[in-house]
Amino acid sequence: MSQQWNPLQDLMVLQDRMNRLFEDATQRRNQADAGTGDEFERADWTPASDIYEPETGYLIAIDLPGINREALEIDIDDNRLVVKGVRAVAESRQHRSERPRGKFLRTYSVPGSVDQAKIAAEYKDGVLQIRLPKQTEQKPKKIDIKIS
Repeated sequence: MSQQWNPLQDLMVLQDRMNRLFEDATQRRNQADAGTGDEFERADWTPASDIYEPETGYLIAIDLPGINREALEIDIDDNRLVVKGVRAVAESRQHRSERPRGKFLRTYSVPGSVDQAKIAAEYKDGVLQIRLPKQTEQKPKKIDIKIS
């Protein structure tokens, strides 16, 4: 039995790939501008992440196993959420190296609907979860105007 084609799912996968492409291009540009800006902007690797949109806001889940909480930094700068840190691996007689190490960086655009003052993060079991709650909408009040 074949699975039914879901164009919306294909579009979401394409959007995710395009977002990664733009993030990678930005990071490469930052690496090319090595003489300018913050040295930390030159990342050695990029952790995988998922973005969800529950009704109350957005949730970003980033896989960061084996990284100390103290090695993480999260900032908001000009409607960009920046997550950076370092994965240090103890030097020893290593036979194989497959896990990325060194500095990492992820940036995300923050929609205007997000209440930036209420952004919160939790780091548990190697996954950093960042919650970006939506602003509560002020519903317009209905005012009856009397005609005299």
